[in-house]
Amino acid sequence: MHYIDIIGYIASFFTAIVGLPLVINTFIAKQPPKTSLLSWWIYYIGIFFFTLLGLALYDLPLFITQVFCGLITLVFLIQVYTYKLKTEKKKGENLAFIGAGILVYLVILLLFIFYLAKIVPERQIISAASYLGGIAGFCVNFAFLPQTILGIKQKTIKFIPLTFLVNLATLNIFWIIYEFLQILVNNDNNWLTALIFQIIGLTIATIQILVFFFQLIQQRKTETNFKINWI
Repeated sequence: MHYIDIIGYIASFFTAIVGLPLVINTFIAKQPPKTSLLSWWIYYIGIFFFTLLGLALYDLPLFITQVFCGLITLVFLIQVYTYKLKTEKKKGENLAFIGAGILVYLVILLLFIFYLAKIVPERQIISAASYLGGIAGFCVNFAFLPQTILGIKQKTIKFIPLTFLVNLATLNIFWIIYEFLQILVNNDNNWLTALIFQIIGLTIATIQILVFFFQLIQQRKTETNFKINWI
């Protein structure tokens, strides 16, 4: 196995589990951390388009990553809206969001079945790969910008599990290395757009980490026992 492929698999692993700290945190705390639901829906849409890209390219590792990442994201969304069902009066709206999340994941699984059964001829969809990759890359890398802006305004980034923020930055770093090597070693300039998106994603993740510690320091000035939310 080529060392570039190994880096890609490491990046895929961190991508697949990116939402896991939030799921665990919500399970332990019995309520979700203060995150932006808009960010998570944009990210979820990005996962859907990456699944379509996996079908277009017949890329099994890409598919498996999105299936796991999509499942974890769905579980977190269900946790959030289940909590909102208990604390808010908008039951119909929250149930609709849960239903929409489940529907999206069912489509992802259906696409995976299409992939395994080779129902969709490669030539019919391969031409759309570049467009699908662009939409997916834009969604997943810009997804947490609303969360960053909201967290700065409301001073809530300090409540997000630090392991999530570190994982988000880590997966971006590994993808940047992977895509840079694809361009440098394999002379494949098709990765340039993905590299640019990934750099933007790392920038947003880094800003969140810096703001996290800034807010933590400010909070400890008035609440000395305030602890880091690791997970």
